[in-house]
Amino acid sequence: MILRKGILLLIVILWGFSNSSFAIEIPKYVSEKNITCPRPSSVIEIFNILDLPENKENSAESTEKTPINPEKKSTTTDSISVIKLLNEAKPIVHSDYKKAFKLTNKALEIAEASKDEELIGKVQNSIGNLYWFSGDYNHASEFYINALKNYQKTNNQGQIAECYRNIGWIYLGQGKYELSEEYLLKSLQLNTKLKNQERIIINYDDIGNLYLTSKQYEKGLESCEKSLQLAKKFNLTSAIGTIHITKAQLHYKLDHLSDAEEEYKEGITILNTIPNQSYNLTLGYLGLGKVKKDQNKLNESLPLFEKAIKLSKANNYTPELSEGYLLASKIYSVQNNIGKAYNYMEMYAETKDSVNARNNRNYIQEMGAKLEYEQNKLQIKNLEQEQKLSEASLDRERNFKIFLIVVILFLFVFGLFVYRSFLRKKKDNQLIAKAYLEIEIKNKDISDSIEYALQIQQARLPHIDSIQSCFPGFFVMYLPRDIVSGDFYWFTETETGKKIFAVADCTGHGIPGAFMSMMGIDGLNYAILEKRIESSSHILNHVNKFIIESLKQDLDTVKSKDGMDTAICIFEKDLSSVKYSGANRPLWIIRNNELLSFSPDKMSIGGNNYANYNFNEVDIPLQKGDSLYLFSDGYPDQFGGEKNKKFMTKNLKQLLLDINQLPAQEQETILHQKLNEWKGDFSQIDDIIIVGIKI
Repeated sequence: MILRKGILLLIVILWGFSNSSFAIEIPKYVSEKNITCPRPSSVIEIFNILDLPENKENSAESTEKTPINPEKKSTTTDSISVIKLLNEAKPIVHSDYKKAFKLTNKALEIAEASKDEELIGKVQNSIGNLYWFSGDYNHASEFYINALKNYQKTNNQGQIAECYRNIGWIYLGQGKYELSEEYLLKSLQLNTKLKNQERIIINYDDIGNLYLTSKQYEKGLESCEKSLQLAKKFNLTSAIGTIHITKAQLHYKLDHLSDAEEEYKEGITILNTIPNQSYNLTLGYLGLGKVKKDQNKLNESLPLFEKAIKLSKANNYTPELSEGYLLASKIYSVQNNIGKAYNYMEMYAETKDSVNARNNRNYIQEMGAKLEYEQNKLQIKNLEQEQKLSEASLDRERNFKIFLIVVILFLFVFGLFVYRSFLRKKKDNQLIAKAYLEIEIKNKDISDSIEYALQIQQARLPHIDSIQSCFPGFFVMYLPRDIVSGDFYWFTETETGKKIFAVADCTGHGIPGAFMSMMGIDGLNYAILEKRIESSSHILNHVNKFIIESLKQDLDTVKSKDGMDTAICIFEKDLSSVKYSGANRPLWIIRNNELLSFSPDKMSIGGNNYANYNFNEVDIPLQKGDSLYLFSDGYPDQFGGEKNKKFMTKNLKQLLLDINQLPAQEQETILHQKLNEWKGDFSQIDDIIIVGIKI
């Protein structure tokens, strides 16, 4: 004892010489280990009993558990005796819980003898609450579940909701937050269906406490706000006070000290006007004291801790008393009141020991119950096993011989089957290996051919450097679906200084598309480089006729519909204007953040027998800063997104409007990123080409 006092005195002295930055941390064995979950601010009420006549005037204000849809009071002697015993136990639950247990167990004997299921459920709920307050969650849950069964038999929906609430608090005490939320929400839903506003208020406060314990503080504040609005609507003063305390605890956890201080003060002011609110007031004084302490207002926090200590001592709130002594002792130490700090630290040590002893007692009881259950289960299992052995002793040897013969026959048949399967599989594997090798060789030949075709196709495309020398703000996004592509772009600068640019989307993709792209490039080369045509419409007319004649699509015996959609632009030397013609592919110009769309002719190049069709030409004046875009339908037709839908032309328009002011290379990068985000794990469905030119 002397050694213990010496250690306490040394701790107090050391605190006195510590630096002035006063930060108190409640040890884990106080704040976490010994307080499994916060007691509800609305407090799980001690007993679900009918108020006596003299208490009726306060029933509307109380946040204590009162029966929902209460049945008419029984006039029988049994009912009166049960209610009397429960009322005798109610005020001594903290001061003499052993006597409270004795009274409630006697009430249960009377209720069970009466065979009144409503009365039995009432007492079972009361005993469950008593076990809850003593920390024995296993026995509490047993009585709550039995009460629920009785109320389900009588279909008392109000009391069923109350049982759901009790079970929710059991799971909260055990740290099973998901199950706790499930049952608290069941209670809320049932009370909402019954339109029982007082119980709805308590339900929301319960859920707020759940979120406080499970560290979901923002959700807790939302729940408390709903509860507070309802409590104010129905002028339930005590509920308003306790909800303010819960909100303050949540704000404190979020480090909203000013909000926490305001809520604590409001709650304390209200609760001081109401009798029988000692526990919530204790929480309020402790919480407000900690807020003041964190604000470094030690002279204001100390009286609050003293009030909490006084209430805790009077009502046997041991964990809160222990915390109050610890906090007050540290403040006295900082204030160099060593004697007072030492006395409070010694009392903290004594109350801490009491809390630990109670937790150890509960743990021992729980482990004892589990051990007894396992022993009983093992004993029953042994008896059943002995009975089975005695009944089967005569048949065991015969059954074993039969079993052995069956197993030997089965193994023989199975072995024969496995051996034949092995021979067959070996032969099949040899055939498969030979076929696989042949396929692999052919596949390599095909891949090599396609790779060589890619080199040829890339050689036919214009060099990026030559285009950028004419258009510094140029980019091309060129993505074949397969190795080779059916989309291509074409560029040249004429002797007169005009710059001709074309983008084409040929029928198909892969190898068929690549063949068509070669024909399209040949057609443009012939029309522009050999014939020296400098009219966009005349160029398309010439290429259309070239494709139709090359594929003999003008003959009735030929059913080929292959062709290409094309957009072609011819820029003046000084870039003051551009002539545009289109075969199913538009031209977009973004000017002053407005998109101008120039529609093409609804006619493809080739794929028809309209060799004499004349395409239209549009002469468009250009301004410095204009952004021109030519593209195939591969980008807007790409499937993706959450619902696997097309990207759509309108979304491409908006994307280009968003990025057109960026440098060309950044635009290309963003287009790639957006495409990859959109298609996700989906495959690319078509060749893609987008060309951008900044004037």
